[in-house]
Amino acid sequence: MYFQQSVAWAEHVVFIFPVWWGGMPAKLKGLIDRTFLPDFAFKYKSNNPMPEKLLKNKSADIILTMDAIPFYHRWIQGDPVYRQLKRTTLRFCGFNKVSATYIGSIINSSEKQRDNWVKQVSRLAKKV
Repeated sequence: MYFQQSVAWAEHVVFIFPVWWGGMPAKLKGLIDRTFLPDFAFKYKSNNPMPEKLLKNKSADIILTMDAIPFYHRWIQGDPVYRQLKRTTLRFCGFNKVSATYIGSIINSSEKQRDNWVKQVSRLAKKV
């Protein structure tokens, strides 16, 4: 799988996607489910319930776009997408640094706000 090879090669991975109904798009979830597999991303050893993390020393940025106000998504809804991707997938597999950037509310944004978001993402890209 090409994406799996890219993840193995990369030191830093960037996920950018829209939040739909508090979650990630189904196709992205499917890609993650088919990429972060046993013997690639983690490996269980006999007599040990905790797996060996096979994707150590990698980092990731998660850029979430949404129509909701980021405050609402993070603090009222509990930041479900970031928590799931960071804690139960990436950290489980060995990623040591995972950060999030929230872009929204898209639906109510002005052209100036959209330009600012483009600049913000550009600054993130230059940091890597």
